[in-house]
Amino acid sequence: MARAGVRDVGFRVRPLWARLSLGIGAVLGGLLLLWGYPRAQALLVRSLSLRAEDAEGVLASLPVSPSSVRVGLGLRYLYDPLTFDPRRALMHLQRALRENPFDFRNWVHLGQGYEAAGDRVRAEAAYRQALASAPAYFLPRWLYANFLLKQGDSDRALDVFADAARANPEALANIAELLQDAERWERLGRRISDAHVRARLCAVLLSRGALRSASALWRDLPWSEELKVELARRAISRGISTGEYALAHALWDDLRQHVYGRGEPSEEFVWNGGFELVPLSEAIAHRPLPAFGLDEESAVPERGFDWQIQSDEQVVAGIVRDVSYEGERALQLEFVRHEAVRFSGVSQFVLLRPATAYELRFAYRADVRGDPRVSVDVVEARRGVPQEDAVLFRWMAPPGAGRTEWTLVRGTFEVSSEAPLVLLRLRREPAPSLADFVKGRVWFDAFSIRPIQRRAPVAEGEEKP
Repeated sequence: MARAGVRDVGFRVRPLWARLSLGIGAVLGGLLLLWGYPRAQALLVRSLSLRAEDAEGVLASLPVSPSSVRVGLGLRYLYDPLTFDPRRALMHLQRALRENPFDFRNWVHLGQGYEAAGDRVRAEAAYRQALASAPAYFLPRWLYANFLLKQGDSDRALDVFADAARANPEALANIAELLQDAERWERLGRRISDAHVRARLCAVLLSRGALRSASALWRDLPWSEELKVELARRAISRGISTGEYALAHALWDDLRQHVYGRGEPSEEFVWNGGFELVPLSEAIAHRPLPAFGLDEESAVPERGFDWQIQSDEQVVAGIVRDVSYEGERALQLEFVRHEAVRFSGVSQFVLLRPATAYELRFAYRADVRGDPRVSVDVVEARRGVPQEDAVLFRWMAPPGAGRTEWTLVRGTFEVSSEAPLVLLRLRREPAPSLADFVKGRVWFDAFSIRPIQRRAPVAEGEEKP
């Protein structure tokens, strides 16, 4: 089959007059653009910066003008410092309201005009009419509450702020920023009947570092509120980070009673030292709190008075059954990497009494080859940060594989008067020599810290009978 040939088709302007016409047109078009663009831009700027008097002249020449134009001109007289004139603003805002009395925004703007003119009675009447025109809207409540707050009527202002928060909970951060007072925050929380909105206010106060106001609001929340448990965890972390240990521990007591239904002995400071209960992070589901548009700097690391047990690629940590010193469970560390192992995934913050001596007890069992080098440390933790230069107690697992039976360890330490918060932790550091090998498992159980009257020899070890 023969294929059709394909030819190149070109277009050429042969007459000289056509070439000249195209060239002259391009030059004239460029000159027109260079001449017209700056003049068009200047005309646009002049139209945008039209004086208020000129705009009034234009409005006077029009037989009919929309109310939105008069509202815009009235607001310009209110908020433009170069044309500030409350009297003229009221004239336009009143006429806009007569033209459209059903738009709540016209009542709001009229209230702003009366407020700028110093007529408080009429300003409040206009704001209240705006509320009546739009009872479910946030804006009239927000502006009316601001007006009442500026007039010194804080009680009524908080009532209206509470209604505004119910209408738009996302504005709680703005409301808290405006109030800037712990007592007002608590009074606002008591005025909000919706438990979920109160919980969100509590989250906002926590993000602002107002722990005491947030905790007072938190205690009034029902446990049926889905955010209450997560708020408690955040509040405890915030309290530890800010040094408000007693308040954080009181919140932990309430949370523990709710989750586990039990307390701890008055003379026992380590929670769940026998690992018979699952850690809090496993007992409850994690629910992220709303961000409310706040920055990440307001967040704090999660800290608490429960065991933090985390595995990594070198050591698998967890609670196991049927291998225990007391009860039915114990903590197990299994070394899945065998050289230069570094681990610090088990810890618990413990709040102790200042300037008091304590005895630490725990039991361990090892089935390892090599040097386990697992240590049990008690370290000062100011504001939740371990102070490596203030190690109060340290015990190191002895080398060898002959500890297949449980061994009870006892040791004493003393807490300073300035740092009652300590960190009880299990860790492993690699040996300084190149020959650092470990393989197998280590178990721990029956942790206990109790006060003593006098100091005793440190780190005694005795076999379990």
